[in-house]
Amino acid sequence: MQKRVLALLLAVVMLLGCFTACGNGDTPSSKPANSSTPAADNSGVSSTAPVNSGEKIDPTACEDTIDVSIAVMTGFTQPESRVEKMLEEKYNVNIDLRVLPGWADGQSTINLWMAGDDTPNVMWWWSMDNDFIKWRDAGKLLDVSQYLNKYTNIRDYYNKMDPKTLFYATEEDGAIYRIPGDVAEPSCEVMWIRQDWLDNLNLKAPTNFDELTEVMRAFTEDDPDGNGQKDTYGLGGDGYDFRSFWPWIQGYDYTHYDRWVVDDAGKVGYGPAQENTKEWVGKVAELYKAGYITPNITQDTDRDSEMANGGFGITYSWCAWMNPTAGAMMSFYQSNPDAKWVPIDMVTGPNGNPQEDPATSAAWAYFGLTNTCGDNAERIYAMYDDMCGLENYIERRYGVEGEDYNIVDGVYQGIITPEGQENNDQNIGLNLFNNLFNRKDEGLIDNTPETRALFEKSGAASRDIAEHLVEWRNPADLTEWMNVNTDIEDEKNRYLWGVIAGTESVDTWDTYVATLNGLGLEDATAQAQEVYDAQNALLDNYMNNKTNQQ
Repeated sequence: MQKRVLALLLAVVMLLGCFTACGNGDTPSSKPANSSTPAADNSGVSSTAPVNSGEKIDPTACEDTIDVSIAVMTGFTQPESRVEKMLEEKYNVNIDLRVLPGWADGQSTINLWMAGDDTPNVMWWWSMDNDFIKWRDAGKLLDVSQYLNKYTNIRDYYNKMDPKTLFYATEEDGAIYRIPGDVAEPSCEVMWIRQDWLDNLNLKAPTNFDELTEVMRAFTEDDPDGNGQKDTYGLGGDGYDFRSFWPWIQGYDYTHYDRWVVDDAGKVGYGPAQENTKEWVGKVAELYKAGYITPNITQDTDRDSEMANGGFGITYSWCAWMNPTAGAMMSFYQSNPDAKWVPIDMVTGPNGNPQEDPATSAAWAYFGLTNTCGDNAERIYAMYDDMCGLENYIERRYGVEGEDYNIVDGVYQGIITPEGQENNDQNIGLNLFNNLFNRKDEGLIDNTPETRALFEKSGAASRDIAEHLVEWRNPADLTEWMNVNTDIEDEKNRYLWGVIAGTESVDTWDTYVATLNGLGLEDATAQAQEVYDAQNALLDNYMNNKTNQQ
C-alpha cells in the first residue's frame, strides 16, 4: 500500500513538471498580470510581492501568454510598433502601452492611475517624492529587492556606473520599491568656445577668470566674426538658467545655484544662501553690466535657437554636442558652415580647483512594479531586466545593425534614427521605454569615441565638488523644507537674477539672507542637518557592506 501511495505521489510530481510554463522553475498561471496575491513581510510596509521560489525564471521560455501594461511618456509611444511586436514574441506577452499626456499633466494622470483599480503593471514617474511614500505605504508598489539581486542586468549596470545610485532607491530595511529609470553621467557638460573666433582675433582659450573676462570682452568688442557690426557677445546660454554661469560658480567652494551643500566639517547649508554665492553672482553681474553676456539671458530664452544666430562665442553645455548627430550643432552649422565650436578645459577660479557641474547619483525618474502584477511579478521583472541587458538594450533603442544603423570605423551611423521622423512614420519603435532604464555606457552607441572620452573627462573633473553637494535619499523627509521651499526659491530667483540684471545689489546680501531665514530657511536648515547626519551614517554602512561583499 505504501509503495502504491509513493508511486502515485511521484506520478503527480512528474505530471506537475510537465506543465511548467517558464524555463528554470516558473509555474503556469491562468491569472492575468493584474491579479493580486498579497504576501506578508516584516518591513512594516504593506507588500503584495509573491513569495520568491528561489529559482530563476527564463522570461524567454514562458509558454503561457500574459498581458503586461507599462506606463510611458518619453521616447516612442505609438502602439503595435515593430520593436513592441518583437518584444511580445520574445517574451510571450501582450504589451499595453499606457501613454501619459506629457510634462504638464503627466503627474496628475499618474496619481489617478495609482489611485484606481486599473493601475499599469509597470509605472513610471519623476519627482513626486511625497506621492511615492503614499503609494509605498498603501502597498501599491512591490518590493523588488529580491528580484534585483536575482536578475542582475539592472543591478550590475548601476553598481558599475555609480554604487551610490541604488542606495538612493533603497529603503532603510533594504526594500526597493523604485527602480532608477534614468541617471545622468557623472557630469554631462563642459565649456564650449568658438575656435574660429579665437583664431580670427589671435587669442588662446582662457584658463582662468582674468583670461576668460578678456576673451569675453574681445568677442564682444573686437568684431570676431569680421562682419563689421557690433552684434556679438562673449557668453550665451539658456535664459533664466544659472547653469549658464557655471564657470564662475565652480570657482568658489561651498556654493551652488539650487542644491544643498556640505563643508569638510559636515555642516549643511542651502547653496544659494552661502557667502560664496555672493562672490560669483557679483562677478557675473559685472560682466553682464559690461555687455559681455547676451542681454536676454535674464529671460526664459532658448540657447539652441540663439546659437543658430551665431551671436555668442562661449557657453557651458552638453558633452553630447561632440556627436555629429547632435541637433543643436547640426542646426548651428547649417547657418554657420565656416564656424567651429570646440570643448575646452574649465577655467581656474579663486579656489584653484577647476570642476565641472556634477550630476546626481540618484535618478531623476523612477519606475516600479505595482500590486496589479500579482503572481506574474517575478516574471515581469525578469522580462524587463532581460530587456536591459546590453545587446537587448541596443536593439530596443537603435534597432538592428545593417537595417536601422551601421557602425563604420567604430562610429554609429543611423539609417533610421530613434529621433528621426521615419521611426514614427514607419512605426518602427526605436527608443521604446525611454527613461525606464537608460544606459550611459557602451550601450549608448551613438556616442563617438571622442564623445565618450569627453564624458569621462568631465565626470572625472567633477568629483571634488560632488563630494560637497548633498543628495537626499527621501526628499520628503525634509518636511520643514517642503513647507517653505517654494517661497524661498522664488525669493532666491528674484534676488539673484535681479543682481545679475542690475535691479538688485550684492550690497543688500545680508538683507536677502535674512529674508530667506524669515521665510523658514533657518528651521529647514536645522532639520536638513539632522536628516543628512542620519542619511550619511546609512550611506557609510551601505558602501562598507558593498565593499565587503566584493
